[in-house]
Amino acid sequence: MSDWLGMIVPRALLQKRKPPRISLATPDPEDAERIEELKQRGSRMRLPHPVRSFLSCPNEKAANEASDALRQEGHRCRLRAEQDGSWTVIAIMHMVPNKGAITYLREEMTRTGRSVGGSYLGWESSTVL
Repeated sequence: MSDWLGMIVPRALLQKRKPPRISLATPDPEDAERIEELKQRGSRMRLPHPVRSFLSCPNEKAANEASDALRQEGHRCRLRAEQDGSWTVIAIMHMVPNKGAITYLREEMTRTGRSVGGSYLGWESSTVL
């Protein structure tokens, strides 16, 4: 049965989707404020947004380790060298920016940053109309 079903329904849709990653912790006030700004700009908050997170790393090796870990979690990553010798990881993920998801993102980025001697700088997203 599943052989012919794949011809009608794309196989990618037949695979189980991962449940959304959310945290039940209290959101950081800065995150709640940024979510509210998106709402006020008219963003459609039920749709996925391109959320860019920023992680400061002390050197290129740490930045590569952090980006490898984040890629395994589904982020697209870019590295940027800074003038002071540090590196910034820009991790992009399409997600619905609600309080639980953004809190989980903050926790994930903070953990990853600490594991390589870096720190989480925050996130931003464009408006989705």
